[in-house]
Amino acid sequence: MRPDIAHRSEAARRRVRRVTVRGGAAVVLAAALALLTAAAVPAADRQSLRVGDPFPSRSVPALRGPSLTVPDDMNGKVTVVHFWTDWCGTCRDEMPALEELYARYKGRGLRIVAINVGQTPAQVRKFIDDLKLTYDILMDANGTAAKECGVLGLPRTFILDRKGIIRYKILGDASEDMLNKLIQSVL
Repeated sequence: MRPDIAHRSEAARRRVRRVTVRGGAAVVLAAALALLTAAAVPAADRQSLRVGDPFPSRSVPALRGPSLTVPDDMNGKVTVVHFWTDWCGTCRDEMPALEELYARYKGRGLRIVAINVGQTPAQVRKFIDDLKLTYDILMDANGTAAKECGVLGLPRTFILDRKGIIRYKILGDASEDMLNKLIQSVL
């Protein structure tokens, strides 16, 4: 018998055992749920890039011109890396906002790299021509770059400092105002 309950009545000892068993079962259940949840989350997300990490160096083909190696080819500029596709409504809204910010800050050292995930050059060309986008458009046809960066949903935006370190990571949509404030804080 446990020494802490030896002096109690039999009914009190049963209540303590029930609570102990229930509490132990709850701990076991919580641990099992945590393991199942961790197993259900794809490894790419568990190992995704975090604020403060260096952005992984990756050469990605450009829609027009030679491939770019992000962030190595950014030459000490603050860089916005934006993963997108034209069927994503939020992406469609953000692309012109990024163009406005690029026009406003490129003279202060801003570079925007929009990486299209999984579409053909013809689809992407029509989309960017319609919006008159002038920043770098890269083509991640098979999603390799997106996967390496832990991108599981679109849009996904990273703001890198001049050394290629991730200063902000945006999951989902971001307003022009939000992007403006984040970019200004890194410039």
